[in-house]
Amino acid sequence: MGTTMGKNGGHFLDALPSQATLHVVMLGLDSAGKTTALYRLKFDQYLNTVPTIGFNCEKIQGTAGRAKGIHFLIWDVGGQEKLRPLWRSYTRCTDGILFVVDSVDVERMEEAKMELLRMAKCPDNQVSITSY
Repeated sequence: MGTTMGKNGGHFLDALPSQATLHVVMLGLDSAGKTTALYRLKFDQYLNTVPTIGFNCEKIQGTAGRAKGIHFLIWDVGGQEKLRPLWRSYTRCTDGILFVVDSVDVERMEEAKMELLRMAKCPDNQVSITSY
């Protein structure tokens, strides 16, 4: 799975520095699977999770492919409606944003789209949307 960008077909991971820690924010509606994904990356197993009030933060080292050896500091920010206005404060000075969508929850797809567009309009962020 993956996608390429640019006219030369370079993969977006090619541009990542190998020695730095990259700050990434994981956003999405509540119950989209952000915390499950975070702990799957961290511990390589599925854990039971509870709704995130505030955020979870984990440092994860890439172990395969182009991400091997790169450190990611991933902030998993709660997606409840009352927390969404705080998302912008978490996205300042970040290297990337992961927007998680529960593809099975078709009824909330439009709501997820609107929240993603709201974040993309933030002038501090340069937006490049890549889907997997």
